[in-house]
Amino acid sequence: MNEKDILELENCGVDYREGLEKFMDEAELYEGLLVDFLTENTFDEAKKCLESGDRDGFIKAFHAMKSVTGTLSMNRLYRLCFDTVEAVRSGDEVRARENFGKAYSAYRRIAECISRLLAGREDLPKDK
Repeated sequence: MNEKDILELENCGVDYREGLEKFMDEAELYEGLLVDFLTENTFDEAKKCLESGDRDGFIKAFHAMKSVTGTLSMNRLYRLCFDTVEAVRSGDEVRARENFGKAYSAYRRIAECISRLLAGREDLPKDK
C-alpha cells in the first residue's frame, strides 16, 4: 500500500500503521482482514436489537463490533462502540442512540474507504 492510500485510510479512521504492527507487519493479512470487515453485519443486527428493545442482543452485537474495531485499529469507531455499550449498560438510551448514530456514520466512512482502496485487489487473501 502506498503512502497516499495509508494517509487516506488514516483520515477515514483506520490507524493503518498501528494495525499493521499488531499483525507483525503482515500487510497482506491485515489488508485482507480490513476487506473482510466490509462483510461485517453487526451494525444491522445491533440496530434491529436497539429498535426492538433487545438490550442483551444489542450489547452482544456491539461488543463484538468493539472487539473487531479495536483489533483492526479503527480507534475512533472502537471508542464510539465502547461508549455506546457503556450507555446501554447504564440505562442511558438517549446517549446510546446518539452514540450509535455516530458509530454508524464512522463505520460507513471506514467501509467506503476500505472498499475504494482495497476491495477487488487480487493480491489479498480471500475468505474461504
